[in-house]
Amino acid sequence: MALLVLLAACSRENLQQIGLIGIEGTLAVEPAEIEAGGTVSMKAVFTGVELDENANVQFVVIADGQPTTLKHRFEGDNTYTAEHTFDKPGVYDVDLHLYYEDVHIYKKKQVTVR
Repeated sequence: MALLVLLAACSRENLQQIGLIGIEGTLAVEPAEIEAGGTVSMKAVFTGVELDENANVQFVVIADGQPTTLKHRFEGDNTYTAEHTFDKPGVYDVDLHLYYEDVHIYKKKQVTVR
């Protein structure tokens, strides 16, 4: 048991040294409810790491079980934005992914289109 605690402590310490603990992301989707044909703006902000325009960030809209990866823009200060127009009414998932070294940050929001 002591060995397990020691291994866990070492692993956590190593992750802190390479800066992987404490990476967080937020996903904002506005508006949350829109009319068919309306556009949704998405904004992702990450903390705990320095990112740039080459970071592996993905905004994905799930419609009828089919994922669509959106083009996004790097706005500086670890901030990324994207937009999407929904043609049909329904409830859609908007997923955010950040792949950084061995870390995968995932956030999800739902959008209701009337």
